Amino acid sequence: MTTTNTWPAAGYAALASSLEALSQGCHSLSPELSSGLQAKLRQLSAGMASSPAKGSVTTPAAKPLDLADALKLATAARGLALGLEGTAALPRHGEKSAPELARTLDAVKTQLGAALRRKLAHRVHGLYVIIDPQVTGGRDPLDIGKAAVQGGARMLQLRDKLRDKGQILPLAMSLQKLCQEHDVMLIINDHVDLAAVVGSEGVHVGQTDLPVAQVRQVLAPHQVLGRSNREIQLLVQSQEMGADHVAFGAIYTTTTKPGGRPPQGIELLKQARAVTKVPLVAIGGITAENVAPVVEAGADAICVTAAVGSAPDPEAAARRLVAAIRAAGGKA
Repeated sequence: MTTTNTWPAAGYAALASSLEALSQGCHSLSPELSSGLQAKLRQLSAGMASSPAKGSVTTPAAKPLDLADALKLATAARGLALGLEGTAALPRHGEKSAPELARTLDAVKTQLGAALRRKLAHRVHGLYVIIDPQVTGGRDPLDIGKAAVQGGARMLQLRDKLRDKGQILPLAMSLQKLCQEHDVMLIINDHVDLAAVVGSEGVHVGQTDLPVAQVRQVLAPHQVLGRSNREIQLLVQSQEMGADHVAFGAIYTTTTKPGGRPPQGIELLKQARAVTKVPLVAIGGITAENVAPVVEAGADAICVTAAVGSAPDPEAAARRLVAAIRAAGGKA
């Protein structure tokens, strides 16, 4: 028995409708989408709408799109376009339509993702606790994460330098669930693939890890990317590369990541603030007792490891840090 594959026609119709919704709503996304890209969307949408491959489709009424919805729509459209490549549907719109459409939708996703990450930059603030299985005082790292969140941490970072990724994954998934339940950001250190798999808010890389451009190829468009920096010039470079937030330190002497380098100090942190246009994370040797000058120097987020992970009562330690950040005028 012979059956007719209706996917190309149905897929084309769904793709055409998605493009139409994007092109109609893109005016509400200015200036997040460049004028040239908006024009290209309208051109492609008009061309596909006139094709007999579209068939009968109910076109959604034009309405403003927010960044998150537009990004979902563009991602779905790119998936539909990928599914139609090599079929008889897309070539009806011209031999070059498939690659042109793919390039356009990829560019839309890139620009919308960058805009969404900028919009969410306000979430990088307050107490930022690194969860390191080697810095827990022998306790379950998940328990340290729970205590940090209960104590008021707004961001967690999972940093595990010793174990294989298959061993790290269960902890990463548990921390992601914890953070989602409490509206806290989870950042994965180094392991970009783990960040993509668990759907964390983003990833943090060092100067010798994967370059920013290559990391972005792995992450979803909305996932943020932080980068470590020990010098002012590196801060500038990280921003030019497209890092969504930057870490600077060590501010004070630290035993967590000894490297033989003198601490940066508050004066250099002030210089870092002056050249930094994205959220600035201060790290290294910070405690409730010395955090005030760090906040006053302009740090958006205060990152600690041992100050919470090695404390006799991690939740109480987190609370003291949050109170000290707030008392110094920081957003906690």
